Amino acid sequence: MNSGSVIPLHGWAVALWLIVLPPVALAADVLETPAAGPPNILFVMTDDQGRWSLGDYSEHVATPNISHLARQGVRFDQAVTPAPVCSAARASLYTGRIPSQHGVHDFLSEEDSGQDGWLAGERLLSEVLSDAGYRVGLFGKWHADTQGWRPVRGFDRWLSYDERDAPWINQYLHSGTVHFSRDGAALRHTGVQARFISEETVRFIDEPDSRPFAAFVNFVEPHFPFSGLPERLVSRYRPLADQLVAAGDFSSLPAAGAATDDLPHREKVAQYLAAVTLVDEQVGRLLDALQGRELLDETLIVFTSDHGHQTGQYGLYGKANATVPQNLYDDSLRVPLIVHGPGHLVKPGQLRNEFVSLLDLFPTLARVAGAAGDLDDYDGPGQSLLPLLRGERLTRFRDLQYAELGNARTVHNGRWKLVRYYHRDPAAAPSDYWFDLVHPLGERRPVPAPSAAQQEQLDTALEAYFSQYEQAEHSGRSIWDQPRHNAMEPWRH
Repeated sequence: MNSGSVIPLHGWAVALWLIVLPPVALAADVLETPAAGPPNILFVMTDDQGRWSLGDYSEHVATPNISHLARQGVRFDQAVTPAPVCSAARASLYTGRIPSQHGVHDFLSEEDSGQDGWLAGERLLSEVLSDAGYRVGLFGKWHADTQGWRPVRGFDRWLSYDERDAPWINQYLHSGTVHFSRDGAALRHTGVQARFISEETVRFIDEPDSRPFAAFVNFVEPHFPFSGLPERLVSRYRPLADQLVAAGDFSSLPAAGAATDDLPHREKVAQYLAAVTLVDEQVGRLLDALQGRELLDETLIVFTSDHGHQTGQYGLYGKANATVPQNLYDDSLRVPLIVHGPGHLVKPGQLRNEFVSLLDLFPTLARVAGAAGDLDDYDGPGQSLLPLLRGERLTRFRDLQYAELGNARTVHNGRWKLVRYYHRDPAAAPSDYWFDLVHPLGERRPVPAPSAAQQEQLDTALEAYFSQYEQAEHSGRSIWDQPRHNAMEPWRH
């Protein structure tokens, strides 16, 4: 792959005044739409997929179709989620705003969440695209609010899960009978779920309609349970599992004992990676469907995940909620992000190392759709990726990466990482932990704080970022006073 823009070393080579300024407006970010109109959008999101689990990062993992997208499109190697748990990350995707703006800080349980309508009053990406003239469909996981069996505003087609007649774990079954809601009506499907999701997406693409389509295809793979994947795929990975992720790792944070399968490490890894390959097969089917309909060159394709995952790394299984307190490890934060599309939008063969976030997809897709006016009142930290997709060389895009989960926040500059936990007593000083991201032990244990200048730089940047974007009524600093998300919230224990 060709190298795209390479930005300088972060943090220690950047003056403080650069860090605390708001993002720089990119003058080149003006979409020139061909006469044919805006492109179709195929947005594919997996669940709990760490960046490490793609074939682009490990030669032992079979993801040839996703790798094809990367070779013919743009691969972002420094992409992160704004929040390493599903509902918070997905709410951020569809709003372009951080959890401390929209108020979804953890995963939302249908049974014990403190409210419904978590995103009431938010302008959703589905609404932006619909108002711009798209027909919009969602296929698979929503989970950015409760009562997911009800179609959400902006979507013309809705195929998600129905928890009224089945326990919550039913939606994550990779095979068997899964309870769905199709446009609000109950539906059961027996088979391999990922295949059904891709088939329903193609049905949507084929609907007679002159409008461009925007299909959000949200697979539950490779989320646990680590069972029920096709044996033809699992058997491929059992002999390789220990080479890919060695058992017996450690972390200074205690494991949370979160729900997971009582299976040997090797089987968990094999099932997890079989799920990744199963998704890759569906991506290939969707690509074939587009090419067979002569739509491939007219469609912008995004592949990503809601957040990362530890599958034995640091001896943990899960994401941020794999530990108590919640972790903000890079393995929880880093996500795959690949974009493929028409030539006027995407220069193929790029590998970009800018610091990018799922938050950037909201303004990017709004501009692709010709809905730039929707960004006039946009108050999130997302920046359009269009200049990067087109192959422009930028001397600066984003200097630091940020994320949060409940009372925990983090910032890093590519080398030094600050993780800060706020306490329930607002007068109490927060607890700070430092990590050296190039240390041989990674984030397995904190390290002594860096120089006073580095500490001041990252401390100031962290406070400035959240002061700019958070809303008092939704701030993670007051998470104890907000409605409950679920009974497993780490800050309630």
